Amino acid sequence: MIAHLQGILELVDKNYLVVEVAGLGYHVKVATSTLARLPRVGETIKLFTHQLVREDDISLYGFLTKEEKNFFGLLLKVSGVGPKAALAFLSALPIEKLAAAIASGDVDLISTVPGIGKKTAQKLVIELKEKVAKAFAVKPSDLILGLAEEEKSLVSDAISALISLGYSPHEAREVILKVDLENAASVELIIKQALKELV
Repeated sequence: MIAHLQGILELVDKNYLVVEVAGLGYHVKVATSTLARLPRVGETIKLFTHQLVREDDISLYGFLTKEEKNFFGLLLKVSGVGPKAALAFLSALPIEKLAAAIASGDVDLISTVPGIGKKTAQKLVIELKEKVAKAFAVKPSDLILGLAEEEKSLVSDAISALISLGYSPHEAREVILKVDLENAASVELIIKQALKELV
């Protein structure tokens, strides 16, 4: 298993690189978002790699950070998501935004990724929401996308409080979105209403 490569960036194409290491040229598939952050051809590069071995193919997928590599591996664990789809996710959305979308169950945002339908987006949320929230430490502020500015502070504090009580980020957000925020003027009132919903 090849865990990482460090060598000279020899070639950049639209979805892969060639990295020369000790006289060998490694063909490494990458997300399009990686292309904008590469050094110049001829310069040294370090890539964290995920190696996939199949009967008819051995492929290397490269990432500039360990987080991207780990997220790619996590995506591959979802049934029906192959390496091409996993790269499409990482190409379309920054990791933080993708993690927040999965943890908060934002199927609409996930299904904006080219080639990804609602069913795959729902499967991603069902299978990964808890793992993503823990592994990528999704902050409560990431779970309040789409709320009005004045509601964000109260909701963020309420989500933090529920998480500290042992609820998952997803459970906390889901229950707080059921609360009547217009009549909940404080964090305490939001939490009281949320706890009634959870009983």
